[in-house]
Amino acid sequence: MKVTVRHATPADLGAVARVYTLARPGNPATASLLLAGDAAQAEVGATHARWLAELDGEVVGAAEIMEPLGSRSPGSFWLELAVLQEARGQGAATALARALKDELKLHAPTRLKVVVSEANPVALRFAQRHGFSEVERFWDRTLDLGGFRALRHARPLPEGLELVTLAQFAARVPDVVAALHPLYEEARADLPRSPGEAYTLLPPSALTGWLSHLDPALFTLALRGEVPVGFTALEPSGATGPTNTGLLTARSGPAHDPERYELMIAMTGVARAERGRGLARALKVASMEAARQAGWAVIRTSNHSGNMGMLRVNDALGFGREPARLGLLREVAVGEKG
Repeated sequence: MKVTVRHATPADLGAVARVYTLARPGNPATASLLLAGDAAQAEVGATHARWLAELDGEVVGAAEIMEPLGSRSPGSFWLELAVLQEARGQGAATALARALKDELKLHAPTRLKVVVSEANPVALRFAQRHGFSEVERFWDRTLDLGGFRALRHARPLPEGLELVTLAQFAARVPDVVAALHPLYEEARADLPRSPGEAYTLLPPSALTGWLSHLDPALFTLALRGEVPVGFTALEPSGATGPTNTGLLTARSGPAHDPERYELMIAMTGVARAERGRGLARALKVASMEAARQAGWAVIRTSNHSGNMGMLRVNDALGFGREPARLGLLREVAVGEKG
């Protein structure tokens, strides 16, 4: 059997998503999400390249290099590498790593980051052998909507606020992106980041692209008057059942619709002036109830180890913790080629 590596094309996104979903427990992917990410990278001219590994013509692995759009800095790159379990030990990971290294020689890297599940010791050892060390943790967290009861978690909204969907907000304002962009960037600025990463302002067009693939009925906004002061956005994770999502226990109750199995919380943000008043919790409760009524089975989120406030909110709402994903960094020495 022979492993070959080639550049991926847009027609390969379904195969890439399948590899990522099966090889990364708790972190599934879809072709549409990959396509949206690729478009965002291309719009700002960010470095981005992706490869496939094929074993006798079958796609068994994928790898990519990208600049982190929300925290771009010269020489800083995120790397991805995944190989299907049944194909490991055949040289696919080594071949993909070689493709990444050859690409990095063109870009004068100074800092490289990968994210690996602690439930995947093979991938973790592979990263450590290549000089990566842990600097942060993320917990994937899941909640079975079949047993979720919004009334149990509901609290009064802070005075003067109302909750609406993005669809309802769009009917009230002339330009959704212009109205939402300041809050979106304020929330992004305060997201936890790896050592050495800094916040980078994104243009309104980036928000336009992000909103374009979201269901406006599953995007909940908090308004003070007509000014957005908080939001939470849900999007399909790509998982069609517990076997490819990393959920530790299968969903109880009736059989689920595989097309509406799991949503993930893409982002939750609250204006600095409104924090500490229970608004993030209220937004999540409202969005989870909307998802339950729409027939979704499970909600997934991810918490950074440095975001204690959101960890406490998700603990209170009943999200379980799955094995951590580890953020690993490698500093590239001056003169080193990657």
